[in-house]
Amino acid sequence: MTQVAPDDTIHVCMIESGDALADLGERWERLHADARLASVFSGFDWQHLWWRNYGRGRQLRLLLAFDGEALVGILPLHVERVRMLCWPVRQLRFVGTGGDTSPDDLGPVLMRGRESEVAQALAKAVMELAGWDVLALTDMNPACAFTTAIEAVARRSRLACRSGCSERIAFMRLPTSWDDWLASLHRDRRYRVRNIRKKLVAAHPDARFFVWNDATTLDAGIDRLMYLHRKRWRASGESHGFSSSEYVAFHRAVMAACLARDRLRLYCLEIGGNIAAMFYFYRFRDSVYLMQSGFDPDYADLKPGQVLLGHVIEHAIGEGHAMLDFLRGEHRYKDELATGKRETVFVQVQRIRLGALAYQVRRRWLPALKRSFKAKLNASGS
Repeated sequence: MTQVAPDDTIHVCMIESGDALADLGERWERLHADARLASVFSGFDWQHLWWRNYGRGRQLRLLLAFDGEALVGILPLHVERVRMLCWPVRQLRFVGTGGDTSPDDLGPVLMRGRESEVAQALAKAVMELAGWDVLALTDMNPACAFTTAIEAVARRSRLACRSGCSERIAFMRLPTSWDDWLASLHRDRRYRVRNIRKKLVAAHPDARFFVWNDATTLDAGIDRLMYLHRKRWRASGESHGFSSSEYVAFHRAVMAACLARDRLRLYCLEIGGNIAAMFYFYRFRDSVYLMQSGFDPDYADLKPGQVLLGHVIEHAIGEGHAMLDFLRGEHRYKDELATGKRETVFVQVQRIRLGALAYQVRRRWLPALKRSFKAKLNASGS
């Protein structure tokens, strides 16, 4: 480990080896389990397995904050090299984002009760790191102490800094019983929820809902999820997930790891002996999080996706969860069921470098110029 930024009480070291990252599992999970703000995506499994599957060609910059021998903070970053306007740009990003993955709720893992001082030490260390032109941190929890700390340190360093909303995410607060949830719905929706389930059972008395929890056959469940996901989206003519070998390998690994920690919920609806719909959720603390889904369009008249979602809500309530989080993605059913929305935020910092200038021109100035030109063109034609 390389020491980056000594502090009065907290010192920060850096790991650049994937093997060293892999060795942190037990200590990472202990800190993560006790952290006030944490997510599945900031846990060891997502971070380690993402790096194993997507780390090629990237440079690991994993910052560890210590108070003496005690690990008090973890900030997983990597440098990604891209070309913009034919110029090389070095982006410093969170581990877990990039490639074809788009997680929410990223950020450091901070010791409970010491969030502010640890966040400040980590933010200072980031500013002192060499080898980056643009700091592009996205999908952070706005309540995390690091979110404000990194912006404040950047501004004190007189660097160009932007921040704002990354995503607006729909969620549904769950009551304490299924009957209470049904009672909270408009009568028309309540009728639909009950009626589509009754219609399915009447047509297929053997239909059943279950949660896949057998580790020895999990690969078969993942295969079925991918098949249904692809079939559903191909039928609609839209692009779909599970389209790259890295994405498939990563999710196989992370689903197995999450199942072992009881953080996976692979919900299934079986019709006539075949699984016709599946939802891939994470379970973490008092919430469940929707990651992916799929259903067989051959059963579309029975609305298997809607029927299964009703079972998912009922099961989540039965497990005592307080929230169903839809994560990113715009879909009408999310807005119809949501009881609220939350935001994740980004912070972008640019050093005085040619790479940062190329980034600024490509990502901000050219799009703004195109929008202005288009608006003038539309105005002149009206």
